Order: sequence, then structure tokens, then C-alpha cells
Amino acid sequence: MGFPNGIYRTKNGSMMEISGKHSGISKVDFDWLEEGACCDCAPDVYEQHGQLVWHCDECGGGSAELFPVAPND
Repeated sequence: MGFPNGIYRTKNGSMMEISGKHSGISKVDFDWLEEGACCDCAPDVYEQHGQLVWHCDECGGGSAELFPVAPND
């Protein structure tokens, strides 16, 4: 089971918004520069075990922990 609906952010500022009746809709705003990724990296659109994960044949990809964003942030 994934995260409940809400907005989540990594320590470096990438964001994931999860919504929908069964939390099946997600939107990712991936800041590849701040995450230390290369411009060929592609983020997954769903969190994996509390992580935003990105894949890349050039640099090997990476991941970052996701934290909930408070409603007024």
C-alpha cells in the first residue's frame, strides 16, 4: 500500500502529489539538478517504499526519501 493522498517533498525540493479515489493519481515535479541527477534521469510516477525513485542508463539513477508537506507549507 502506498502513501495516502497528499503532497510529499524530498529534502532537495522535488515534489509528488498523490490524489484520486484510490490514491491512483500522481504528479511529480522532479528537480534533477538539486537531486544530483543527470538530465537523462526519469522519475517513477509512484512512490516506492517511501522513496521518489529515478532511473537512468547514463548515471545509474537514484532515490530520495519523501516527507509529507503540511497543508499550510
